[in-house]
Amino acid sequence: MSLGTGSKRARGWRLAALLVIGLALLWSPGCGRKATKEPSPAPGAGKQTRPLLYDTELAQVLVYYATADGRYLVPVTISINPTREVAKTAVEKLVAGPPEDGLKATMPEGVKLREVYALTGEKTAYVDFTSDLLKIQDAHEAELALRSLVLTLTELQGIEGVRVMVEGQNIPELAGIKLEEPLKRPPAVNSLVQGKEQEAFVQVYFSDEQALHLVPVAVAAPGSGEGDLPRAAVEALLAGPPKDSGLLATVWPGTRLLDFTVRDGVAVVDLSKEAVGYGGGSTMETLFVDSLLWTLTQYPSINKVQLLIEGEKREYLPEGTPIREPLPRPGHLNMVYR
Repeated sequence: MSLGTGSKRARGWRLAALLVIGLALLWSPGCGRKATKEPSPAPGAGKQTRPLLYDTELAQVLVYYATADGRYLVPVTISINPTREVAKTAVEKLVAGPPEDGLKATMPEGVKLREVYALTGEKTAYVDFTSDLLKIQDAHEAELALRSLVLTLTELQGIEGVRVMVEGQNIPELAGIKLEEPLKRPPAVNSLVQGKEQEAFVQVYFSDEQALHLVPVAVAAPGSGEGDLPRAAVEALLAGPPKDSGLLATVWPGTRLLDFTVRDGVAVVDLSKEAVGYGGGSTMETLFVDSLLWTLTQYPSINKVQLLIEGEKREYLPEGTPIREPLPRPGHLNMVYR
Protein backbone atom coordinates (compact mmCIF):
# COMPACT_ATOMS: atom_id res chain seq x y z
CA MET A 1 0.00 0.00 0.00
CA SER A 2 2.75 2.40 0.98
CA LEU A 3 4.74 1.41 -2.17
CA GLY A 4 1.72 2.04 -4.36
CA THR A 5 1.18 5.50 -2.82
CA GLY A 6 4.85 6.43 -3.33
CA SER A 7 4.71 5.28 -6.93
CA LYS A 8 1.67 7.47 -7.56
CA ARG A 9 3.40 10.44 -5.97
CA ALA A 10 6.50 9.91 -8.17
CA ARG A 11 4.37 9.77 -11.28
CA GLY A 12 2.65 12.96 -10.14
CA TRP A 13 5.93 14.79 -9.74
CA ARG A 14 7.09 13.63 -13.18
CA LEU A 15 3.86 14.84 -14.77
CA ALA A 16 4.21 18.21 -13.03
CA ALA A 17 7.79 18.57 -14.26
CA LEU A 18 6.78 17.73 -17.81
CA LEU A 19 3.97 20.27 -17.62
CA VAL A 20 6.38 23.01 -16.49
CA ILE A 21 8.83 22.17 -19.29
CA GLY A 22 6.02 22.17 -21.84
CA LEU A 23 4.79 25.58 -20.71
CA ALA A 24 8.31 26.97 -20.85
CA LEU A 25 8.73 25.74 -24.42
CA LEU A 26 5.30 27.06 -25.39
CA TRP A 27 6.20 30.60 -24.33
CA SER A 28 9.77 30.65 -25.62
CA PRO A 29 10.48 32.58 -28.89
CA GLY A 30 10.10 30.42 -31.98
CA CYS A 31 8.09 27.66 -30.25
CA GLY A 32 4.34 27.70 -29.95
CA ARG A 33 4.11 31.23 -31.47
CA LYS A 34 5.61 33.14 -34.36
CA ALA A 35 8.77 35.08 -33.52
CA THR A 36 8.76 38.81 -34.21
CA LYS A 37 10.41 39.60 -37.54
CA GLU A 38 13.46 41.82 -37.39
CA PRO A 39 14.57 44.03 -40.28
CA SER A 40 16.91 42.12 -42.56
CA PRO A 41 19.79 42.53 -42.83
CA ALA A 42 20.06 42.95 -39.09
CA PRO A 43 22.72 45.35 -37.80
CA GLY A 44 26.18 43.84 -37.87
CA ALA A 45 28.37 43.31 -34.86
CA GLY A 46 28.72 46.56 -32.96
CA LYS A 47 26.24 48.35 -35.23
CA GLN A 48 22.88 49.77 -34.27
CA THR A 49 20.06 51.34 -36.21
CA ARG A 50 19.92 55.10 -36.08
CA PRO A 51 17.40 57.60 -37.44
CA LEU A 52 18.44 59.72 -40.39
CA LEU A 53 18.44 63.20 -38.87
CA TYR A 54 19.99 66.42 -40.13
CA ASP A 55 21.97 68.59 -37.72
CA THR A 56 19.63 71.48 -38.51
CA GLU A 57 16.05 71.73 -39.70
CA LEU A 58 15.38 72.03 -43.44
CA ALA A 59 12.34 73.68 -45.00
CA GLN A 60 12.44 72.04 -48.44
CA VAL A 61 13.21 68.72 -50.13
CA LEU A 62 14.03 67.75 -53.70
CA VAL A 63 11.82 64.86 -54.83
CA TYR A 64 11.87 63.05 -58.19
CA TYR A 65 8.56 62.34 -59.93
CA ALA A 66 7.88 61.19 -63.49
CA THR A 67 6.75 63.23 -66.46
CA ALA A 68 3.11 62.75 -67.47
CA ASP A 69 4.13 60.19 -70.13
CA GLY A 70 6.33 58.29 -67.66
CA ARG A 71 9.46 58.62 -69.82
CA TYR A 72 11.57 60.88 -67.61
CA LEU A 73 12.17 61.79 -63.99
CA VAL A 74 11.73 65.39 -62.89
CA PRO A 75 13.34 66.93 -59.77
CA VAL A 76 10.77 69.01 -57.89
CA THR A 77 11.58 71.26 -54.93
CA ILE A 78 8.81 71.07 -52.32
CA SER A 79 8.46 73.38 -49.36
CA ILE A 80 7.87 71.55 -46.07
CA ASN A 81 7.47 72.32 -42.40
CA PRO A 82 11.00 72.70 -40.99
CA THR A 83 12.24 69.33 -39.78
CA ARG A 84 15.38 67.32 -39.10
CA GLU A 85 13.66 64.17 -40.40
CA VAL A 86 14.39 65.20 -43.96
CA ALA A 87 14.95 61.70 -45.36
CA LYS A 88 11.66 60.41 -43.96
CA THR A 89 9.77 63.47 -45.17
CA ALA A 90 11.29 63.23 -48.66
CA VAL A 91 10.26 59.58 -49.05
CA GLU A 92 6.77 60.34 -47.72
CA LYS A 93 6.43 63.09 -50.35
CA LEU A 94 7.60 60.63 -53.01
CA VAL A 95 5.07 58.01 -51.89
CA ALA A 96 2.26 60.59 -51.73
CA GLY A 97 2.76 61.47 -55.39
CA PRO A 98 3.28 64.78 -57.18
CA PRO A 99 1.74 67.92 -55.63
CA GLU A 100 0.77 69.47 -58.97
CA ASP A 101 -0.51 68.62 -62.42
CA GLY A 102 1.76 67.61 -65.26
CA LEU A 103 3.64 64.99 -63.24
CA LYS A 104 3.11 61.30 -62.48
CA ALA A 105 3.70 59.24 -59.33
CA THR A 106 6.44 56.63 -59.46
CA MET A 107 5.20 54.56 -56.51
CA PRO A 108 2.15 52.26 -56.73
CA GLU A 109 -1.08 53.41 -55.16
CA GLY A 110 -1.52 52.28 -51.58
CA VAL A 111 2.15 51.80 -50.73
CA LYS A 112 3.23 53.38 -47.44
CA LEU A 113 6.55 54.04 -45.77
CA ARG A 114 7.13 51.98 -42.63
CA GLU A 115 10.57 53.21 -41.63
CA VAL A 116 13.76 54.90 -42.83
CA TYR A 117 16.96 54.34 -40.90
CA ALA A 118 20.71 53.80 -41.19
CA LEU A 119 23.30 51.68 -39.40
CA THR A 120 26.08 53.22 -37.40
CA GLY A 121 29.14 53.76 -39.55
CA GLU A 122 27.26 53.36 -42.85
CA LYS A 123 26.09 55.82 -45.51
CA THR A 124 23.27 53.59 -46.71
CA ALA A 125 19.61 54.44 -46.13
CA TYR A 126 17.41 51.44 -45.29
CA VAL A 127 13.90 52.12 -46.58
CA ASP A 128 11.10 49.82 -45.46
CA PHE A 129 7.80 49.85 -47.39
CA THR A 130 4.49 48.05 -46.97
CA SER A 131 3.79 45.05 -49.20
CA ASP A 132 1.95 47.25 -51.71
CA LEU A 133 5.34 47.94 -53.27
CA LEU A 134 5.20 44.41 -54.66
CA LYS A 135 2.27 45.41 -56.86
CA ILE A 136 4.89 46.57 -59.34
CA GLN A 137 5.24 43.86 -61.98
CA ASP A 138 6.48 45.87 -64.96
CA ALA A 139 10.25 46.34 -65.29
CA HIS A 140 9.99 49.95 -66.52
CA GLU A 141 7.70 50.88 -63.62
CA ALA A 142 10.08 49.22 -61.16
CA GLU A 143 13.04 51.05 -62.67
CA LEU A 144 11.24 54.40 -62.37
CA ALA A 145 10.19 53.71 -58.77
CA LEU A 146 13.64 52.61 -57.62
CA ARG A 147 15.54 55.30 -59.51
CA SER A 148 13.27 58.06 -58.20
CA LEU A 149 13.80 56.76 -54.66
CA VAL A 150 17.58 56.61 -55.00
CA LEU A 151 17.82 60.04 -56.65
CA THR A 152 15.61 61.59 -53.97
CA LEU A 153 17.58 60.17 -51.05
CA THR A 154 21.08 60.63 -52.44
CA GLU A 155 20.35 64.35 -52.82
CA LEU A 156 20.69 64.42 -49.02
CA GLN A 157 24.02 64.80 -47.30
CA GLY A 158 25.50 61.59 -45.93
CA ILE A 159 23.46 59.13 -48.06
CA GLU A 160 25.35 57.28 -50.78
CA GLY A 161 23.24 54.15 -51.22
CA VAL A 162 19.74 52.78 -50.62
CA ARG A 163 18.54 49.35 -49.45
CA VAL A 164 14.90 48.59 -50.27
CA MET A 165 12.88 46.43 -47.87
CA VAL A 166 9.28 45.24 -47.61
CA GLU A 167 7.58 44.62 -44.28
CA GLY A 168 10.93 44.61 -42.50
CA GLN A 169 12.53 42.05 -44.80
CA ASN A 170 14.97 42.20 -47.69
CA ILE A 171 13.54 41.46 -51.12
CA PRO A 172 15.91 39.89 -53.67
CA GLU A 173 14.38 41.66 -56.68
CA LEU A 174 11.53 43.84 -57.89
CA ALA A 175 10.10 43.05 -61.31
CA GLY A 176 13.44 41.56 -62.33
CA ILE A 177 15.67 44.31 -60.91
CA LYS A 178 18.19 42.82 -58.49
CA LEU A 179 18.27 44.29 -54.99
CA GLU A 180 20.92 42.22 -53.20
CA GLU A 181 23.29 45.22 -52.94
CA PRO A 182 22.63 48.86 -52.03
CA LEU A 183 21.41 50.90 -54.99
CA LYS A 184 23.76 53.72 -55.96
CA ARG A 185 22.97 57.04 -57.64
CA PRO A 186 23.01 56.67 -61.44
CA PRO A 187 25.48 58.77 -63.46
CA ALA A 188 22.58 60.66 -65.08
CA VAL A 189 18.99 61.38 -64.06
CA ASN A 190 17.70 60.66 -67.57
CA SER A 191 19.86 59.46 -70.43
CA LEU A 192 19.44 59.76 -74.18
CA VAL A 193 22.97 58.48 -74.77
CA GLN A 194 23.18 55.48 -77.05
CA GLY A 195 26.07 53.31 -78.12
CA LYS A 196 29.25 52.80 -76.15
CA GLU A 197 29.01 53.24 -72.37
CA GLN A 198 32.32 55.10 -72.29
CA GLU A 199 31.12 57.79 -74.68
CA ALA A 200 31.30 61.28 -73.17
CA PHE A 201 28.02 62.93 -72.29
CA VAL A 202 26.74 66.20 -70.89
CA GLN A 203 23.64 66.87 -68.83
CA VAL A 204 21.38 69.64 -70.09
CA TYR A 205 17.99 70.92 -69.01
CA PHE A 206 15.16 70.80 -71.56
CA SER A 207 11.47 71.45 -70.93
CA ASP A 208 8.75 68.84 -70.57
CA GLU A 209 6.13 68.79 -73.32
CA GLN A 210 3.80 71.04 -71.32
CA ALA A 211 6.47 73.72 -70.73
CA LEU A 212 5.94 73.36 -66.97
CA HIS A 213 9.16 71.79 -65.70
CA LEU A 214 12.83 71.56 -66.53
CA VAL A 215 14.02 68.00 -67.14
CA PRO A 216 17.72 67.05 -66.76
CA VAL A 217 18.79 64.87 -69.67
CA ALA A 218 22.17 63.36 -70.59
CA VAL A 219 23.07 63.64 -74.27
CA ALA A 220 26.15 62.48 -76.11
CA ALA A 221 29.16 64.80 -76.42
CA PRO A 222 31.61 62.71 -78.46
CA GLY A 223 35.21 63.85 -78.47
CA SER A 224 34.79 66.26 -75.56
CA GLY A 225 37.41 66.27 -72.83
CA GLU A 226 36.62 67.24 -69.27
CA GLY A 227 37.58 70.88 -69.85
CA ASP A 228 35.39 71.04 -72.96
CA LEU A 229 32.20 69.78 -71.31
CA PRO A 230 30.69 73.15 -70.29
CA ARG A 231 30.93 74.48 -73.86
CA ALA A 232 29.64 71.17 -75.22
CA ALA A 233 26.70 71.41 -72.80
CA VAL A 234 25.74 74.86 -74.10
CA GLU A 235 25.96 73.65 -77.68
CA ALA A 236 23.76 70.65 -76.81
CA LEU A 237 21.25 72.96 -75.12
CA LEU A 238 21.10 75.16 -78.23
CA ALA A 239 20.71 72.11 -80.48
CA GLY A 240 17.59 71.11 -78.57
CA PRO A 241 16.27 67.65 -77.75
CA PRO A 242 15.84 64.87 -80.31
CA LYS A 243 12.56 65.10 -82.24
CA ASP A 244 11.19 61.86 -80.81
CA SER A 245 12.15 62.66 -77.19
CA GLY A 246 8.87 64.22 -76.15
CA LEU A 247 10.80 67.20 -74.76
CA LEU A 248 10.84 70.86 -75.80
CA ALA A 249 13.78 73.15 -76.54
CA THR A 250 14.30 76.04 -74.14
CA VAL A 251 16.37 78.15 -76.57
CA TRP A 252 14.79 79.74 -79.61
CA PRO A 253 15.53 77.83 -82.86
CA GLY A 254 18.44 79.16 -84.89
CA THR A 255 20.35 80.52 -81.90
CA ARG A 256 24.13 80.21 -82.36
CA LEU A 257 26.93 80.20 -79.79
CA LEU A 258 29.26 83.03 -80.83
CA ASP A 259 31.75 82.73 -77.99
CA PHE A 260 32.23 80.93 -74.70
CA THR A 261 34.81 81.48 -71.96
CA VAL A 262 35.15 80.69 -68.27
CA ARG A 263 37.18 82.89 -65.95
CA ASP A 264 37.19 83.26 -62.17
CA GLY A 265 34.05 81.16 -61.81
CA VAL A 266 32.04 83.13 -64.39
CA ALA A 267 31.00 81.60 -67.71
CA VAL A 268 30.55 84.23 -70.42
CA VAL A 269 28.02 82.99 -72.99
CA ASP A 270 27.68 85.05 -76.16
CA LEU A 271 24.58 84.14 -78.16
CA SER A 272 23.28 85.34 -81.50
CA LYS A 273 20.25 87.63 -81.68
CA GLU A 274 17.95 84.66 -82.33
CA ALA A 275 18.18 83.84 -78.62
CA VAL A 276 15.60 86.56 -77.86
CA GLY A 277 13.46 85.77 -80.90
CA TYR A 278 10.59 84.63 -78.74
CA GLY A 279 9.85 88.34 -78.30
CA GLY A 280 8.08 87.90 -75.00
CA GLY A 281 6.33 85.41 -72.83
CA SER A 282 7.48 85.07 -69.25
CA THR A 283 7.28 81.26 -69.27
CA MET A 284 9.57 80.97 -72.29
CA GLU A 285 12.01 83.48 -70.85
CA THR A 286 12.17 81.75 -67.47
CA LEU A 287 12.78 78.36 -69.11
CA PHE A 288 15.48 79.88 -71.32
CA VAL A 289 17.41 81.55 -68.50
CA ASP A 290 16.99 78.80 -65.90
CA SER A 291 17.93 76.01 -68.31
CA LEU A 292 21.14 77.83 -69.19
CA LEU A 293 21.99 78.47 -65.53
CA TRP A 294 21.25 74.94 -64.34
CA THR A 295 23.15 73.44 -67.28
CA LEU A 296 26.31 75.45 -66.61
CA THR A 297 26.42 75.76 -62.81
CA GLN A 298 26.48 71.98 -62.41
CA TYR A 299 30.20 72.27 -63.18
CA PRO A 300 32.39 73.11 -60.16
CA SER A 301 34.36 75.69 -62.13
CA ILE A 302 31.24 77.79 -62.82
CA ASN A 303 29.36 79.79 -60.18
CA LYS A 304 27.70 82.44 -62.36
CA VAL A 305 26.79 83.06 -65.99
CA GLN A 306 27.20 86.32 -67.89
CA LEU A 307 24.86 86.38 -70.87
CA LEU A 308 25.76 88.44 -73.94
CA ILE A 309 23.70 88.99 -77.07
CA GLU A 310 25.75 89.59 -80.24
CA GLY A 311 28.80 90.38 -78.08
CA GLU A 312 27.06 93.07 -76.04
CA LYS A 313 25.65 93.32 -72.54
CA ARG A 314 21.96 94.10 -72.27
CA GLU A 315 20.08 95.47 -69.32
CA TYR A 316 17.06 93.19 -69.68
CA LEU A 317 15.58 90.40 -71.71
CA PRO A 318 12.20 91.06 -73.40
CA GLU A 319 10.17 90.01 -70.33
CA GLY A 320 12.31 92.02 -67.92
CA THR A 321 14.88 89.53 -66.65
CA PRO A 322 17.98 91.59 -65.73
CA ILE A 323 21.12 90.26 -67.44
CA ARG A 324 23.53 93.17 -67.05
CA GLU A 325 25.41 91.37 -64.28
CA PRO A 326 26.41 87.69 -64.03
CA LEU A 327 23.52 85.50 -62.90
CA PRO A 328 23.95 82.92 -60.09
CA ARG A 329 22.48 79.45 -59.90
CA PRO A 330 18.73 79.64 -59.15
CA GLY A 331 17.78 78.92 -55.57
CA HIS A 332 15.19 76.29 -56.50
CA LEU A 333 14.53 73.83 -59.30
CA ASN A 334 10.88 73.37 -60.30
CA MET A 335 9.69 74.89 -57.02
CA VAL A 336 6.31 73.97 -55.54
CA TYR A 337 5.06 75.86 -52.50
CA ARG A 338 2.88 73.50 -50.46
